[in-house]
Amino acid sequence: KKLEFLMKYNDQKNITKEIFPELSSFDRAVNYPYFAPNYSFSFYKGKFVKGIYHNLENRIPILSVGSNRSPYQLKRKFSLKQDICVTPATLYDSDVVFAASLSSYGSMPATQWPSKGTQVDLNVLWLSEEQLEIMHLSEALGVAYNFVKLKLDTVKIKDFKYEKQIFAYISISGVFPFNDNKPKRLSAINAKNITLQSLSEKKALLSLTYSLGIEENRLNEWIYKVVNNKAYRICLHEKLKSKAIIPQNPDWEIIKKSIRGNLII
Repeated sequence: KKLEFLMKYNDQKNITKEIFPELSSFDRAVNYPYFAPNYSFSFYKGKFVKGIYHNLENRIPILSVGSNRSPYQLKRKFSLKQDICVTPATLYDSDVVFAASLSSYGSMPATQWPSKGTQVDLNVLWLSEEQLEIMHLSEALGVAYNFVKLKLDTVKIKDFKYEKQIFAYISISGVFPFNDNKPKRLSAINAKNITLQSLSEKKALLSLTYSLGIEENRLNEWIYKVVNNKAYRICLHEKLKSKAIIPQNPDWEIIKKSIRGNLII
């Protein structure tokens, strides 16, 4: 029985380590968008649990394309005390690419990009109105991201049938063009029928720093500066925005929103 207990304890410890890793500032930047389970999960009574543990009827469904897919990031934004639920979903006719911006923790964040025939494995986060306001602040609504409603039938929930509106966040700046003036998709996100080249977060950051004239072996120093120097980060954000490419005829419509509180930028 003692051996059984130890095996269960170690299994739980390994699961916790995978879901909630301890990352340095550098690792947090280069490991974006972090691990996301391929099953439904909830934050329930202060714990991470598999399955749907909350009534979703009056919740707002938000498609997660980047780190919001991940329990690690959701814990940072909301804490385990918030009653949160996430369900697997498929995004159709779009892919997930690098936005022409930088997050407050030094990553090139994700955004949606039209891609006919592509199917992406993502998830949908179900939020209360109060939780949605927290999310708007964390997404720097109106500065980094727009809140949008997605075209019906472009997202399918895997666990159950859902035919109502699903929402998302789309980068205001647009998409980083890299050296061939084309978007690059995030290699960490699984998809079928892809048409774009895939890059890891680290390779995307190295490509970005190369375009800025920063040496490869100074990536760690550069990330530290991005994270700790807000004025420098905002200056870079504007520079990236000036180079960005914007999607034509996208499968979403911007919702004008006013929010209260301090944006995280």
